[in-house]
Amino acid sequence: MRIESTVFVVDDDPQARESVLALARSMGMAAEIFPSAESFLEYYQGQPGCLVADYRMKGINGLELQEILLDKGVELPVIIVTAYARTSMTVQAIKNGAVTLLDKPYDDDNLWQAIRNALAEDERRRSRKRENAEVRSRINSLSDKEREVLDLMLVGTSNKVMSTKLNVSLRTIENRRRKVFSKLHVETVAELVALVLKAREMDRDQAPSRA
Repeated sequence: MRIESTVFVVDDDPQARESVLALARSMGMAAEIFPSAESFLEYYQGQPGCLVADYRMKGINGLELQEILLDKGVELPVIIVTAYARTSMTVQAIKNGAVTLLDKPYDDDNLWQAIRNALAEDERRRSRKRENAEVRSRINSLSDKEREVLDLMLVGTSNKVMSTKLNVSLRTIENRRRKVFSKLHVETVAELVALVLKAREMDRDQAPSRA
């Protein structure tokens, strides 16, 4: 069952967070509000959506909240709103992966567009993770002996050379090759190589990076 995306609003100004809540709900989006970064961190368990956070708050500010989420490996898209914009803060927020930074007072249309972009980005990230998990599951289903054959196939080793190298019969190599193709859901060596390269690329990109 697919979980509905939620707009999480973190602001210690009651009027400001209620305003964002009303905007999100007027657009048919689920939304939750929090008076502090600490209360949000206590609540959040990886649900899909995006975060709208004020920069200047008592305790943990919006930029610090973004960095804490990064340190936890959470890729929730973040929109920072602030009445105290500084170039250095904007640069750091964007480096940390913020979708955008909006100056208060902001136009509702600009905030709504930022929320739409953030929700779309969250779905893209989660889709990549689902795809990565599926590919990784296929590769992990290979036995150690099948993995040996896969590794040799990736460097273009012929069946005959594999047979000699692994000290098994040619028929055994052919059987293991068939199992590799079947378990990885591919039909050609080209598809197999593309799948493995894609898995490696997704593994590299899985964790959020900080410049």
